[in-house]
Amino acid sequence: MRHQKEKYLRISSYKCFLREQRHDCCCVCSLEQKTKSYVDGKIFSKILNNYHYLCTIIIYHDNSAIVCILPSLIANVKAKKSAKLPEKLIPAAQYILLYCLLDDNREFTLRELEMILPYSYLAISRAVINLENLQLCKTIKEGAGTKNIIFEYAKRELWEKSQKYLSSPVKKILYSDTEPEDIFSISGINALSNYSRLNPEPYGTVAIWDRKFADSFIPYNEIEGNYKIEIWKYPVFMPHQPDHKIVDKLSLYLSMKNEPDARVEKELDILIENMPW
Repeated sequence: MRHQKEKYLRISSYKCFLREQRHDCCCVCSLEQKTKSYVDGKIFSKILNNYHYLCTIIIYHDNSAIVCILPSLIANVKAKKSAKLPEKLIPAAQYILLYCLLDDNREFTLRELEMILPYSYLAISRAVINLENLQLCKTIKEGAGTKNIIFEYAKRELWEKSQKYLSSPVKKILYSDTEPEDIFSISGINALSNYSRLNPEPYGTVAIWDRKFADSFIPYNEIEGNYKIEIWKYPVFMPHQPDHKIVDKLSLYLSMKNEPDARVEKELDILIENMPW
C-alpha cells in the first residue's frame, strides 16, 4: 500500500468521502460507529459505481479504514457488468456445438475436445465461454482443474434454441475450372443429393476450411468457373462422421437454408426432420 504511485487522502466522514470520489487513489477514512456498518455495503458499492474498480477495505480496531483502489491492476467492473452478450457464435463455438449435436456424448472436458477437434486448447476454451454466455451449455470445474462441458438440453431442443446464434459457415465463394480434390469436401447440391432424393450436378460445389485453402494450389477466380469453391469459417469435416469427403448435415443445412430453390428448401426441411436426435 505504500507504493510511491499510491496517493492517500485523509477524510473524516462518509459525506466527505463521497465528495472525494473523483480521485483515483487510495483513501484513508475515519469511520464513526454508526457508519461502520456501511463499509461492506454502501461505501463499497459507491466506489464501484464511481471509480469503476474493484477495491479492498481494511478495518482497524480504532474504527479507521483504508479503501484501496488499484486501477492499474484490476479491470473496470462497471464496463464488465454492462458488456453486451455476444449475438452470434464464433466459428469455433459453432463447430463445437454442431460436433456435440452429431456425437453420442452429452458431456466433454476441454482436454477431450482438444484431443478430438482441430483447435488448440485456448481456442476451445474461448469457444466454450462463448457457448456458455449464450446459455447453450454450462461448465463445472472438478479436481485438478478439470472443466466439464455439459449440454443439458435435448439435442432437438438445443438445435432449435441455437438457431438465432448460428450462421452460414461459408465465408467466401470462388470458382475454378480445375476439379478440386484431396483436401476439399463435397458441399452444395451434390452433398445434399447424398442425403436426399435430389440428383447430383455434373459440376459440383466443394468446401474447404479457410486455414487450409493456402495449401490447395488450385487456380481460381471470383467470377465464374465449372466448380464452385466455398471457403468455410471452420473445418469442413466432423470427427466420427462416416464420410469425411462430404460436409456434415447440419453445416450443409446452414450453408444452403437461404437458397431460393423450392426443391432444395423442401429437402433441407426433410433432412433436419429425419435427424436422429
